[in-house]
Amino acid sequence: MEARPAGLQTRHLVAATRLTPAQVARGVRHLRDVGAAEHLTPILCRRRDGYLFSDEPADWIEYERKQFQLIVGRLTRMITGTLDPHLARYPEDARAQLASAQLTGVRATSPSSPKRPRPRTSPGRP
Repeated sequence: MEARPAGLQTRHLVAATRLTPAQVARGVRHLRDVGAAEHLTPILCRRRDGYLFSDEPADWIEYERKQFQLIVGRLTRMITGTLDPHLARYPEDARAQLASAQLTGVRATSPSSPKRPRPRTSPGRP
């Protein structure tokens, strides 16, 4: 409740609860998974504010958008830095093929993926 409305940094939660940082992280995950869903108030985390509850949908949308960008960025780097070289060296590897198939949607929607030229509709038109 101390996190309302201003928020608490992890170090403040550790000091207030006398738990280890790992225990605090596990508790926050539990609150996100269970507590926030029961009370319909998501737990947000901002660099400047720390963990906090917000009743503003605009805050939720901003947080969701940033988290999605972070996840897509990580997956894109995993694809280009690990999976693509794996498939280039061992194209018949079933596990790499499965991972590639599962990540096709991420690759297609990733803002850092190279743009593919659109096919021409007729020989003389762009």
